[in-house]
Amino acid sequence: MAKTKRAVRVPHIAVPRSYASLPPTAQNLLNAAKQILQEEGLGGLTLDAIATKAGVNKAATRYHFGSKDGLIEAIVDEVVLNECSEMANDLPPDATMDERIESFLQGVRRIALDVGGFSGFFDILPHAVRDWQLRQRLVNLYAVWYQWNMDWLGLAVGGEPPREIASIGRLTAAFVDGVAVQALIEPNYDPEPVLAAMRFCLKSTLEAAANTAHGATHEVAPAAELRS
Repeated sequence: MAKTKRAVRVPHIAVPRSYASLPPTAQNLLNAAKQILQEEGLGGLTLDAIATKAGVNKAATRYHFGSKDGLIEAIVDEVVLNECSEMANDLPPDATMDERIESFLQGVRRIALDVGGFSGFFDILPHAVRDWQLRQRLVNLYAVWYQWNMDWLGLAVGGEPPREIASIGRLTAAFVDGVAVQALIEPNYDPEPVLAAMRFCLKSTLEAAANTAHGATHEVAPAAELRS
């Protein structure tokens, strides 16, 4: 089932996208490539297959993305940035700590219940490990995602947080990846028990961050400040 695209509201950090605004033909190619990845894996992702599924000439991929590698990079952008940035769209103005946590967990729940959305991404990962340019692209994208998580949870303002708290952005990203993997391999996966455990961990962390950081109060930013 096709997902309805919403306007993505992200924190103030610049998004280093390669293809921020795609024309219709390029979007068709991207969607076709993602569908092939989900159905056949990376081995089925050929220029002929992409062009056939998108209903365009094979040369269109090179025109819009330069090469198949360029298209794969666009897929990575789409998954890491678009899918994950939607996790903060439900934050209301002046969100409370509990609202921040529930917004984050709702985003993880959507990913866990949309198994196909991440399946192609995990097919790309082994290829990315061997391709220096794509691997570096992932490193940069994940660095943005780590900071987004800190912003969304209100941990990126009010002074430099302690080292343990500063790594929460990485931990929450690892949590999302882990839930996605479990949902892919386990039929009828129920994310609720692990979400409940993560709710407890996040609440404890945010309460600690709100109370102290380097001996001073570490304020949690209102959600309104995180809107771009």
